Amino acid sequence: MDVQVSLQLALAAGFVSFLSPCILPVVPGYVAVVSALTLDERSGEGGDRARVGATLYSVLFMLGFGLVFLSFGLVPTAVGPPIARALPWIQRVGGALIALYGVHLLGVFLLLGARPFAQAPAASRTARGVGSVAAGVAFGAGWTPCIGPVLGSILLYVTREPTMGEGLVLMVTYAVGLSVPFVLTSTGLNWPLAGSKQVGSWIVPIKRVAGGLLVVLGMAMVTGYFARLTASLAGLGQLINLEL
Repeated sequence: MDVQVSLQLALAAGFVSFLSPCILPVVPGYVAVVSALTLDERSGEGGDRARVGATLYSVLFMLGFGLVFLSFGLVPTAVGPPIARALPWIQRVGGALIALYGVHLLGVFLLLGARPFAQAPAASRTARGVGSVAAGVAFGAGWTPCIGPVLGSILLYVTREPTMGEGLVLMVTYAVGLSVPFVLTSTGLNWPLAGSKQVGSWIVPIKRVAGGLLVVLGMAMVTGYFARLTASLAGLGQLINLEL
């Protein structure tokens, strides 16, 4: 292969992909999920732990998102086709769960007399962490990557047996680069929110807004509209293209 992709270039390409149009549907859902989980922790355990949780849930969401993204590198292998066929169903099931969590945030279960999720034993930090990863997987399953020249070359590495190992390393590096601006964005928004003493009076309204957004995005995943939207936006290309 004549084209060479360095680790530094893969990292930079992942970072600037955050500005791609096809990332736009993911960002509000990502922020809503992390914010809702952070506020659940803020109301139950205090501001300091919620601040740490804001970063933790951001990283775990991107871990789930990145796992689906890295599965694209397995397409040439025997396990690749089954994973590709399962992604639409993962998206639908994940979307249904995200919509259900949104309904919880809207307070519907409280109106029905159910026990508040934030006070239930399952609402531990471990459960929130698992939920963050699962949400990341659901969003990743409905996301179509913007294939720029760098990512296209990395995928070409993966499809060739002599360079498959190197290609997978480059894909991990690209995924890390993509994750950095996501984590910085969510942490920057949620750390002040989680640590504010005045946020108590705003927890319920913020949860209602996040819940409504998650219901809309969850149903978009169930119906397949989310995948179609990201695919359409992917056709617009990237705002910044790194030259090889």
